[in-house]
Amino acid sequence: MNNADYLMSSLDEYFEILDRENQKRSQIIAKSLVKYLQKSKETNKFEALQMAK
Repeated sequence: MNNADYLMSSLDEYFEILDRENQKRSQIIAKSLVKYLQKSKETNKFEALQMAK
């Protein structure tokens, strides 16, 4: 019985760690996506200004 309890707690800890890792990755991806979109927006403004000339 003790082995089963230990196994369950370590599995729970494992999945908690996985969840935390996934959250970190999601935040990093979201931040880089925001930066990319902002840069592409700026480029489009720049291109629009060039075309207007």
